Amino acid sequence: MFKLFNRHRSDKRPRAVAFVDYEHWYISLDKMYRTKPDIKEWYREISTKYNVVDTVFFADFSNTALRLEIPRIREVSNTIIETQNASAFHKKDFTDFIMLDHIYQKAINSYGIDTFIIFTGDGHFSSVASFLVTKCGKEVGIYGVKDAISAQLRNSASWTVEIPHRDEKLYSCIENILNSVQKIHDSNKTSNNKKYPTYRGTVDFVSRAYSTERAYVSSALDKLIEEKVVVVKDASAQRGKTIKTLEIDQKKKKKAGYRTE
Repeated sequence: MFKLFNRHRSDKRPRAVAFVDYEHWYISLDKMYRTKPDIKEWYREISTKYNVVDTVFFADFSNTALRLEIPRIREVSNTIIETQNASAFHKKDFTDFIMLDHIYQKAINSYGIDTFIIFTGDGHFSSVASFLVTKCGKEVGIYGVKDAISAQLRNSASWTVEIPHRDEKLYSCIENILNSVQKIHDSNKTSNNKKYPTYRGTVDFVSRAYSTERAYVSSALDKLIEEKVVVVKDASAQRGKTIKTLEIDQKKKKKAGYRTE
């Protein structure tokens, strides 16, 4: 009866449920790549291939940084599980325990679900991944932070995707540069005291403000100039002095996929 219904449903994508260890995602990205999760992009990515019927986020949201993420999580899901543990010990294991319980419960009632997507890097989830694949006949996909995924977990799943896909450190630096240049131009619209975003001044500011190696910032700015996202132009300053200033080509910036605040 189900097979007949399934064959004629209008959405041909496999039906999936997703379980997200947000502590793993947020904390690992922050420590290893100094960036934050792009939740909407990740959800768009899995929704392209799958009909995602539910997405569940797990974390100890008593952590201030994680609690501030809740509005961003709600942009893709309202199913948020608080895993706070009053004990001073095994806090991360408690999150794992609650998440594993939800996955097993879903496995028991998985009628109509083709794929389980689990966002974690913890080897504790290798058993449930193996159970879903071998005992339940489900496809199991693992998303995890690059260099923070258990080899055992990889081997138990149907497929694995690492986050970030791109060089997030470079993109974060590029966006810091663009924000710095853009803010100066924006302030000039309402101020008579004109400022000029120069090459050296921009590199110095971004390096100090974001604790990034000066040579790295300079390399990122060179990339923007090479792509013509940032253009070096002559500007007339006080006393007839000419300054080499930076301007952003908004069309090229948008096409390249860079963002500014």
